[in-house]
Parts: sequence; C-alpha cells; structure tokens
Amino acid sequence: MAIEIVMLAGFFEGLFFYVDPDGDWINHPVEVAGEDLALSAELVTALRAWDDEFQAIYDDSYPPDSKFPTPEAERAWIERGKELAARIKRESPLVASVDYQADGTFEDGTCVF
Repeated sequence: MAIEIVMLAGFFEGLFFYVDPDGDWINHPVEVAGEDLALSAELVTALRAWDDEFQAIYDDSYPPDSKFPTPEAERAWIERGKELAARIKRESPLVASVDYQADGTFEDGTCVF
C-alpha cells in the first residue's frame, strides 16, 4: 500500500497528515508516523529534532510573535525540512509521495517528493 503524506509543521500538532488504517485523513505525530511509514530510528530522531526546533519558537505570551530569531535561521530550518522530506521518500518503502509544506511556506502541492 502506497501512502501519500503531507509534512506540515504546526504548533502542538503532529508533522504528518495521511490516511490512517481506518481510512481517516488525520494528523500523526512523528513517533506514530515513524512506525506507520517504516522510518529508521535515525530519521525519526532527526524529524523530532526538526519539529522540536519549530516548537521552541512558540511565544506563549503572544502567539503571533512566534518566529525564528533570524531570517537565516528560518531558511536553514526550511531547508533541513526539505532534506528530511526527501529522505522520507527515499527511505520508506511505503511512501508514494511527500508534499512538504514546512510551516505553510510552500503551498499544497508545490514541493512534492
């Protein structure tokens, strides 16, 4: 069974959207996706670190101010995510495609591996 996934970072939610075994299109945390998609422990660790970096920018006192410390840090985070999305496609025998959207930087369907 080939699985089409969307990789989209958001605060307090899993990175991955795909159809679960019950046929529902839902959000999945990294650890669950790692099992469902047969990802290596190393890749799961890298994805968790990437998501943790995003979660760390959340500004609880005023959420709209949640942002990376510099534009360079944001660009580096986006590029690391792109590399991770490509790795998922390469390494998982179950993944048909990865629609990488970063934190909404890329529109649906514009950065697909």
